[in-house]
Amino acid sequence: MRFGKKNIDVISFSDLAEERYVDSFIIDLSIGKYIEEARANGNNDTLYFPTEFFEWMNSSNGTFKQTKVTKETSRLTNFDSLKQILVPVHMPNNWGLAVVDLANMTIYFDDGLAYVVPPAALPPIKELLHMLAEMHPSHLTLKTQFWQHCNDFNCFGMPSQAPVDSRMIRTGSCGIGVIMAAKDFIEKGSSCIRNFQWRYYDMDLHRKDLMLQILNWGF
Repeated sequence: MRFGKKNIDVISFSDLAEERYVDSFIIDLSIGKYIEEARANGNNDTLYFPTEFFEWMNSSNGTFKQTKVTKETSRLTNFDSLKQILVPVHMPNNWGLAVVDLANMTIYFDDGLAYVVPPAALPPIKELLHMLAEMHPSHLTLKTQFWQHCNDFNCFGMPSQAPVDSRMIRTGSCGIGVIMAAKDFIEKGSSCIRNFQWRYYDMDLHRKDLMLQILNWGF
């Protein structure tokens, strides 16, 4: 299955079976498709930056970063309607999700394990927001430059991966959790914060549902 310049092959797809870590292609393609569907239904308030975002922002080439950011923002038909930005964060043996809630001027992160957010994660996001403010001066929230006063991430309350019973799925499903949390933000906005309805102990079913969804997209 192909989406943009990325695709899921049989090896990536097989990682969805049982308790395995999924790769960045599964995460980017799944979230990208959910956003595509939302936009087709008239929901144009979410911007997604793929898993290579932090590699882009670590570049010393300002033109390169500007080009990458411009390409992603061009997918919005009306930038002033933007309310949230989603960015996956890869850590050693774990995936998390950063969320910029423009509507409430707050920057969130969670991974279901209460890991300490990598110190290098916040500066690129703040740099991104500064770039977007310069590129789109008519966006009222970006104009406030609220992120200048953000020194850390807030927790958005992703369901916990901590053991609950013998069926509890642990860290191998962190990438699926990121996809599901992103889907909730895309569909419900900030109303899902600390109000997620899915749980990790049902992750075997969530994995099957995502496999069926990917097959459905592919056909």
